[in-house]
Amino acid sequence: MMRRLIQNTVHRPCRRRISMIQNTLAPYTTSISSRYSGSEAIRSQLDGDTSTSTQFTSPYILPTRSRGFEIQGVSTRQLSSEAIQALSPGGDHVSFGSSSTHAGDDVMVTPFLGGDVQEKDCSEDSTAGLESVEAISTLESQPTSTPDGIEDVEKDLGEMDQEGEEKLDVNDTAAAATNEDVSEVSEVQSKEDAVYDVDQEKQRLSRELNIELQHENTSRRYKKVIKVFKDAQSNPDELLDDQQLISIFHHLLHHDVLASYDVLKYYAARCKERGTLVRLDMYQRVIHRIRPVDMHSDLSKPKSTARRMNPFELRHFVEDLALHLQEEYSEGKKMVYQHILLPEIVLALSEHKNASINLLGKPIIDYVLDKKFPVLNPELYEYMLSRGRRSETGPEEFFPYRRVLAELIRAGHTPKSEAVMTVLQCYHPFNDIKATYSILSMIHKLHLGGKDSPSAAEDYSVDLGTLEAISMSSARRSVELSLLVWDLVELFGHTPTEGMFEDVIMSFASTKQDDNMYAALVDMEKNGFVPSPSLMRYVAVKVSFNERRMEHSHKMLTWKQNEHMRSTHAMNVMLIGYGMKRDINSAFYIFEELPRFNLQPDANTFSFLMEALYIDTKERFPPHGGKPPPQDIDDVLGASQIILDAMGEAEIEKTKQFYYEHIRLLCALSLLDDANLVLEDAIMSGVPIPRATLFILANRFADNGNYELAHKVAGLSAAAGCGKFPRLISRINNIERAASTAAINNTERADTEPINNTETVESESINTETADIEP
Repeated sequence: MMRRLIQNTVHRPCRRRISMIQNTLAPYTTSISSRYSGSEAIRSQLDGDTSTSTQFTSPYILPTRSRGFEIQGVSTRQLSSEAIQALSPGGDHVSFGSSSTHAGDDVMVTPFLGGDVQEKDCSEDSTAGLESVEAISTLESQPTSTPDGIEDVEKDLGEMDQEGEEKLDVNDTAAAATNEDVSEVSEVQSKEDAVYDVDQEKQRLSRELNIELQHENTSRRYKKVIKVFKDAQSNPDELLDDQQLISIFHHLLHHDVLASYDVLKYYAARCKERGTLVRLDMYQRVIHRIRPVDMHSDLSKPKSTARRMNPFELRHFVEDLALHLQEEYSEGKKMVYQHILLPEIVLALSEHKNASINLLGKPIIDYVLDKKFPVLNPELYEYMLSRGRRSETGPEEFFPYRRVLAELIRAGHTPKSEAVMTVLQCYHPFNDIKATYSILSMIHKLHLGGKDSPSAAEDYSVDLGTLEAISMSSARRSVELSLLVWDLVELFGHTPTEGMFEDVIMSFASTKQDDNMYAALVDMEKNGFVPSPSLMRYVAVKVSFNERRMEHSHKMLTWKQNEHMRSTHAMNVMLIGYGMKRDINSAFYIFEELPRFNLQPDANTFSFLMEALYIDTKERFPPHGGKPPPQDIDDVLGASQIILDAMGEAEIEKTKQFYYEHIRLLCALSLLDDANLVLEDAIMSGVPIPRATLFILANRFADNGNYELAHKVAGLSAAAGCGKFPRLISRINNIERAASTAAINNTERADTEPINNTETVESESINTETADIEP
């Protein structure tokens, strides 16, 4: 800057005004050149009158610029004080007439010609050589009386002019270098100005931030704080320091968690550039605000100004936060941030009652489990398990409870029994066989931890109702889960129920484990349980579906060394199995073999025999095939009588299932009156009759046109223990109405048939006559 100021001072044009005074004695006209004004001025003095004495007074300042003017249309140059001094023959003072000039005054040089002087400023100032002016100032005055001195002076002036041109070029080069220096100085100056502007902006933002942070937290104040942060964020320079950013973060956290998160990300990016880390508690404070209470308002403050965050904003915020943690802290020791913070996000989301918000945590916890992060805070995982919830589509849709529990146990942590039982109940009704089996296996492992293990203080016993429900769900689907349930029943000291026996038997039947199936039937009988007819039919269907499997079961049960498999229930399965295959002889053979194996028939045995007889009769005599031959009817009745006699000898009371099969058999033989007598006998004995029995018998009476007996049978529904049966009455009325309508239509059709016959005879006679006429 100083150099620039000096240059401007040196090259400033001289502001002296030079006046030219008329001299009538001058015989020549003076013409001053625009470039070499000094030499031409000397020449004009040498050519003038020597009697006139002139003196110039001027300070020794070396100007580089001059001003031009015109004298009667002639372009001239305004002489500087140094040039005038060079033209002076000597002395410090010169006077023209009555006028006098002194050093420092403007000097007006008036030409020695008549006329007016016109002064003007030259826009294009030309520069005279400084060396030429200095040389002119050192010239000695020549006597005016010697004309020969003029030639020497002119010769000297020519040499000075040449030297002036050479040095002018040097001055131009120096001026170019000076311009380059000036440009460099201007760049430095612009940088200094920019630094000055950044400092001013920093001071302004700091001043505004301090003012807003000192006042009470209001919505208007925190919006101003956000504006200060936005201004600093949009500037490429760091206008706010770290402490100021942290203050802004804490100030906005209780007002707008999204705005505070923006500050945190900006601060994290700055720390990443410097190779430092953000404090962990700053992230934890943001995650804490995701919880349902903190997300809406701060209950500790009665007049909370916190902005509520809707589920849409929460979803985008959680996704961005999880992605930010995965990208910024994915290397080396920084992974600890993910190990700690990601489970905390899931925990905060699991506390919401909204299922859509709970779903936001599932991809995060799946990522944690897939990456096999270490369990740094097992209590946090355990609390997440205690927040479990059920779902119709399965709990895995909301949270992988099973995987989290397995990860806790794998890490050596012993969870509390309440959390484990909550996880188990989340999978009710236990349709997810794989997950249920895994959880029960973990419970089994925890319970067998030993007396010295941490799990000894916890009671992981599962109640019998839950185990029975799991057993029912595993029936026909997974024999492994059924066996695990049985192990837990024995481990926890429970007594197996009838339903659990049936479940495991169905599982064995589905997996073709016939030996275990028949052994379970024996155990069921030993425990005093009677298998239901539906169970034995299910097993019989599975066994009789394949002929080879049926033969294998028969040989296995009749082999003497398989007493542990042989039981009345197992033989009943074989009996009804042969009946389903319409092999009535093999069914009676099994019945006759019971005494040989010291087995006693039960009510199911006789019911299955009667059912096998009905299946065979229905196959031989279809319902709409007419009445069977009397001999065949006698054979079927004889077989049924054998069953009745054996049942009487065994002193086994008839069951509702037996009555049902007996009435169906008589209806198949079209012995409806006998079936009605059996029904009345059942009602008198007090045995409840299935509705299907009344329905079959009443329909057969209605189909045969005996509507009176049909209504009578329907009226016995209350006495038979079936309650009112309006549907059966409606069906009988419909059958009766349809029959009467069909009878009327048949009568009308019969009346129109003679007329149609007469028309047919007449048409045939006409055709005969026409045939006779034709050649």
